[in-house]
Amino acid sequence: MRKPECFGFPFGCVSVVVAASVAGLLGSARHHSFSLVVLGFVVLATGAVTRLAAAAGTALIAWSVHSGFTVGTAGELQFTTETGVAAVVFATATTIGALAGAVRRSVRKAVSESPHPLEGATRTRLPGVRAPAHSPPVGGCEGDHRLPEGSSWSARTQVA
Repeated sequence: MRKPECFGFPFGCVSVVVAASVAGLLGSARHHSFSLVVLGFVVLATGAVTRLAAAAGTALIAWSVHSGFTVGTAGELQFTTETGVAAVVFATATTIGALAGAVRRSVRKAVSESPHPLEGATRTRLPGVRAPAHSPPVGGCEGDHRLPEGSSWSARTQVA
């Protein structure tokens, strides 16, 4: 089974670069808060769909891009009050996103581990209802996926 959370850090890095590029085209060089909000959303979304380590790495890349290309020039990192605020914003977005992702994963796990409503169901005969004159063949024809009487079965594998 493919695990989408294994691609979290590359997903986050690409998302940061794309979001920063679009924000730059829309004027984030003059309005640094626009870049901060856009990159904060990317970090939040990455935290929600991936693991904590990927979200933390994405937050570090987002801070570096914001500090080096929005606040600074030509990738030169800036250590100012503004970039300190950006670090706090990205750390908060990482934490909230990671918590949301953990809740989402635990709910998904709980739902997948819960028994199917028809698991262990048995057939019962109602009084006054007659059985058919003949029973259909069981498992003898191609495409007949029914199991012989007395075998274990799951309602999820039955074909109507």
